[in-house]
Amino acid sequence: MDTLIFGGLLATLVAMYRESSRLVVLAAWWSMWCAVILLTAHHMTGGLALMPGH
Repeated sequence: MDTLIFGGLLATLVAMYRESSRLVVLAAWWSMWCAVILLTAHHMTGGLALMPGH
């Protein structure tokens, strides 16, 4: 989960560094925001057990 979030943030940073259009940067930012919300919701509803079977 963390890898996907950091990868998306890196992609957003690269888009900003390359001075891409505002639309590209905003699209990357909002898609990352949605991914974080969905992954967090999935993680929280799946339980917080770190060890399988417990």
